[in-house]
Amino acid sequence: MLLYSKELVAPRAKFSRGLQRFDRHPLRDKYGQMLRNSFAHSSIHGLQNAFEEQHFWVRYFWLIIVLLASVGFLSTYSILEMRHNEQVLVSLVATTQHPVYSIEFPAVAICPWNHVNWMRAATAAERFLPSNANAEMRETFRQLLIGMEQVSFGKFETMGEMSRRNFSSLAKLSLSKLASYLAYRCDELFERSSCVFDETSYDCCQLFVAESTENGQCLVFNSLISDESRNKKLINEFYPYKISKAGEGSGLQFTLRLNDSYLRKGTEVPFSMNLMIKQPRQWSQPVIFHLYENTENFVAIDPLLIETSRNAVLMPPSKRHCYFEEERNPFYSYGDPDLPYSHHNCIAVCLQASMLYHCNCTMPLFLPSIEGSRECGVLDIECVYRHADIFGYVKIKGQDKYIKDPRRGQLCDCPDSCNKQQYYMLLNVRELEFVNMSRIRTEVYYGQRVITKIETKLQYTFTDWVAGFGGILGLYVGASALSFAELVYVLAKLLWTVLSDGYTKMSLGYKRR
Repeated sequence: MLLYSKELVAPRAKFSRGLQRFDRHPLRDKYGQMLRNSFAHSSIHGLQNAFEEQHFWVRYFWLIIVLLASVGFLSTYSILEMRHNEQVLVSLVATTQHPVYSIEFPAVAICPWNHVNWMRAATAAERFLPSNANAEMRETFRQLLIGMEQVSFGKFETMGEMSRRNFSSLAKLSLSKLASYLAYRCDELFERSSCVFDETSYDCCQLFVAESTENGQCLVFNSLISDESRNKKLINEFYPYKISKAGEGSGLQFTLRLNDSYLRKGTEVPFSMNLMIKQPRQWSQPVIFHLYENTENFVAIDPLLIETSRNAVLMPPSKRHCYFEEERNPFYSYGDPDLPYSHHNCIAVCLQASMLYHCNCTMPLFLPSIEGSRECGVLDIECVYRHADIFGYVKIKGQDKYIKDPRRGQLCDCPDSCNKQQYYMLLNVRELEFVNMSRIRTEVYYGQRVITKIETKLQYTFTDWVAGFGGILGLYVGASALSFAELVYVLAKLLWTVLSDGYTKMSLGYKRR
């Protein structure tokens, strides 16, 4: 028997309980060690514990904590993203002390009830009728003038009698040129030296210009609709005018003189005026005041300025329910490109398009002209009167669900303007007595020197989204933008190592072949 010393016998390995592992994965161990080293000092809370703890159950505990925090972060982020995608608009009172000198003074329009100055009726017949016109043609022309006395767009009641007459002899007559010739001129309505603006006296004909509105041709102050008023803008950088004062005596003052000789004998239309207050770039305004003979009228205006933030441009108009001036909606495609978008301008263009659709002609005397369209003549009066219930009633989109109205009307989908000025007006009238004369005195002024400004903006902008995202990211996982950079760096490093090892393995296999 051979005896072996203790030194000659190799020591036996001390096996731990369980099965012994013989399949080693060096690459997996390499990548795991790389991740442990990378996340050992990560700025994402909990990852260092999940990779550095010695006990497996502690690692799993921190890994579960990190996963739960990530789930909470994603859940809260989904709510934040949903609110951001909703693109909700909110209106806030920006200030109640906005100075009035920062906004344009309103446009003031004077529109006579009677649109025909009969002192020019005889010369109009010589001007617009052929030289060989007979008595019957002249009488037909006179009846046409009678029917034109009260006509305004949408109020075509007087056309009922005109539609039954035979105007074939006047087929080539231009109604807009005739109405412009018969309309009252500035020197026929105003006392020349009665106009005062901003405590400065003016010749009234320097302030008021002829302009087409839905009430026919009016004399308008501080407007930008007609070519003549636009030319004022070219030579005067301060036009349309602004004013810094408020109260009686600070705004626009004028006196209208009434002359019965301008009226037709036996007419039932009194020599009174309509007063229209509108924005300088607004075609017309449905709300008007009546100015009666021998009265003094005080109109106090309190503007309200509404502005929409430019970040709302990214939101479609169908969601913000308003249009900016440079935008066009389908009903406004016929409009003059120089006429900025507004709710009332859109309605005017829509009605003109409706006129073109139903009668194949337009009325530039009352509404914005459409390029290339034919002007309605006397032979189109019957068609206009037949569709008067359409032209005289504008329907709003969706109102049929709540309002039952038998009138046909014209549907005009015209949202409000995103930037606009609203005027809240108060009219005070007192009676005046003049000797052997008839006058109307009027004063239009601001009620206060400051106005309220309302701003409409997105409730959640991109900046709010970033701030909310950073807040919930720090709350749940304690991470930041640098943490994402670390994560991208680790993943890129791991991918590069995997690709490098794969390339090395393929190269060795190719050499062995």
